Amino acid sequence: MKYTLLYILGLAIFLTACYKDKGNYDYHPIGEPVISNFDTLYTAVVGDSLIIRPKVVLPSGNTKYQGHWTISVPGQMYAEEYDGQNLEIVFGLGAGRYPAVLAVYDSVYKMKYFYNFVIKATTAFSQGMIVLSDAGSYSAISFIKPSGEVQPNVYTAINQDTLPPGAVQLAMMKNVNYGNLITGYWAAYSTGGVLLDPGTLQRTKKLQQNFYSDPGPLTVTRLDGVTIGVPVAIMNHKMYVGAMETAPFATYYGYFGVPLSGNYELGKPLIGNNPEASGYWLGYETSKQKLVRMDWRNYLDTNYVMRDSAFNPKQLKMTVWHMDKFNDNECYAFCDSAGSVRELRFGLEFMDPGKDPVFHAYAKRKPVIAAQINASTVWAASPVGVFFFTQGDKIFRYNPLNQEVKPLATSFDGKTIGMLKILENGNKLLVGASGSIAYLDISVGHNGDKIKQVDGIPGVPVDVIIRE
Repeated sequence: MKYTLLYILGLAIFLTACYKDKGNYDYHPIGEPVISNFDTLYTAVVGDSLIIRPKVVLPSGNTKYQGHWTISVPGQMYAEEYDGQNLEIVFGLGAGRYPAVLAVYDSVYKMKYFYNFVIKATTAFSQGMIVLSDAGSYSAISFIKPSGEVQPNVYTAINQDTLPPGAVQLAMMKNVNYGNLITGYWAAYSTGGVLLDPGTLQRTKKLQQNFYSDPGPLTVTRLDGVTIGVPVAIMNHKMYVGAMETAPFATYYGYFGVPLSGNYELGKPLIGNNPEASGYWLGYETSKQKLVRMDWRNYLDTNYVMRDSAFNPKQLKMTVWHMDKFNDNECYAFCDSAGSVRELRFGLEFMDPGKDPVFHAYAKRKPVIAAQINASTVWAASPVGVFFFTQGDKIFRYNPLNQEVKPLATSFDGKTIGMLKILENGNKLLVGASGSIAYLDISVGHNGDKIKQVDGIPGVPVDVIIRE
């Protein structure tokens, strides 16, 4: 019996070893669908139809598939979703860029394929230039279309409202952390301001309504935007920063509370480096005539270490007219010192939280442009290390390193110049003169030749926002 069992077991092993597997194990990869009539960028006009009709041929040659479209809304926790091979909708989201995905499902092979694209939603005001100008008895907001056509006083036409006089500044509220989400434009004038919807230019609120409690009368010196899309402002000679503790689409994002605490009075001159993220501001304190440091939440006064001794920033004994910088180690201030003009050059080491902040007072001198500048001079600093400044209806180029001064080729025939802005990394200069916006060529080999000019602006332009 024992031998019989061994015989049966051996026979079973032999037969198993001789069995030939006749299965087909050759691998044939499934090809990709062929998609056409489909782009990676679509432009949609808000309130108008958006139609996308891709042609998809599946690996089997079949053209029947299930399509699913997802349009994500940056900065918000939701997406709009649609089923079907084609996307045919009335686009109802606001102006902006929206990442989107087309999902193609092949029911034969049970495979799903994804195709990314972007929807760029525009309105009539999504491209062009918003212009803030001082028209004497009122402040005006106009719009220049990409074609060059001017819509003067467009704010008044849309909102049936006239802004008070004393135009100060425009500031775009753009949040780089939320897909460059643009939530509005602030237009500031000397006693307040208005927030405009970026798609319609309708007023959404006044500056006094952007406080947690009634601020009372306001004197607005400047109002800027920062990378997180909140306003910062010098009002009533104090520094205010907008709230950033909520999501950027929340009601109170960007609201003002109390100013930075301290005994100080700030003037308009202000420079900084990434103050919203452990950086700094340097401002001019007018009552004691000193240069003071601030961060996002604190007025730090003259809490810095002085190096070099060309001047004492803690006791300037000068009135600062203008302050600007090319980088943290090349900063300049132009001042009135008891009737004499002085140019200050300094450097700042304020960015390292592990070290004492250091102020380098490099140089003080009477600049060669002393007779040409005053408190009302308009300035622009180019990234190539030169300044442009106004004297009457003329513009000059000033190199502070070799003290070269050159008048630009274009003058403005007695018109008041209210704005200079550097464009295209220092290749163009945008000039706002009474009634006009002019583009000058300041690239290498050119000396301010006029490229083009747009007329029809009410008053003197003081600031612009360019949307491309």
